Amino acid sequence: MTTSTYLFGDAPPDTRDDNAVMLDALAGMLDPFSRRQLRRVGVRADARCLVVAVGASCIAATLAEMAPHGDIAATDIDLTPSRRHPRIRLIRHNIVTDPLPDDGYDLIHVRLLLAHLPTDQRTAVLTRLVDALTPGGLLIVEEFEPTWRSSVLSAPDPDEADRLFAAYHRAFGAVLTGSGNDLTWGRRAHHAMRALGLHVDTNGHTGTWTGGQPGCLLPYATAGVIRDRLTAAGMTPDDIDAFRTLLLHPDLVVKGNLALSHVGRAPTGS
Repeated sequence: MTTSTYLFGDAPPDTRDDNAVMLDALAGMLDPFSRRQLRRVGVRADARCLVVAVGASCIAATLAEMAPHGDIAATDIDLTPSRRHPRIRLIRHNIVTDPLPDDGYDLIHVRLLLAHLPTDQRTAVLTRLVDALTPGGLLIVEEFEPTWRSSVLSAPDPDEADRLFAAYHRAFGAVLTGSGNDLTWGRRAHHAMRALGLHVDTNGHTGTWTGGQPGCLLPYATAGVIRDRLTAAGMTPDDIDAFRTLLLHPDLVVKGNLALSHVGRAPTGS
């Protein structure tokens, strides 16, 4: 059996502020893309929907607006950052160990979760989610494709910025793989969903971000939350401090990671 330790599951108490910034930055980066995907595929007014690992995202709230006569359940291990809404049932839930709240879902959405699970758990969770769909129901799996090359488009000192980003990406990649994260899952999700009988359509999104915007605040906060692990992976404390300072600089412009949204539709049975 493969093992994995969720990288952000045991963040030290003194990194709580950075952890909140990280979740908000993820929402700021990806919510517009996720909303476009939901509006593209369409949701029935009476749809039964499940949002797994809702975090601080707007996904459940968007579904509540799109399905005013439906049932919206949103789950996560920690619901502290989750948005409250009168039509959303927030459920504290571990997708690996707990049974699903229900079955017969018209739409299930899961973002930035499955890559963190070991292969056997990820396969089991994905299979359970597919089995919980109604005929013709949709499973939307969204992940980053972390193809880190040069991220810097403009900076006060481009060469130094390139050096700092390269140091961060080397250390962060080592921390991710050391925690059991599958860096190839973002693209392999398409095949995995097809193998379970879904008809899959994939769309991608990236963007550019200026210092202090969500795409820069994400690595800024992440470097704060996992600072000790980055240091253990070879990034010096001085470089971490310089990297975080750079990420707030208004003259920094970077390109974001590619986000992939895999929309799988279950067979209709007809």
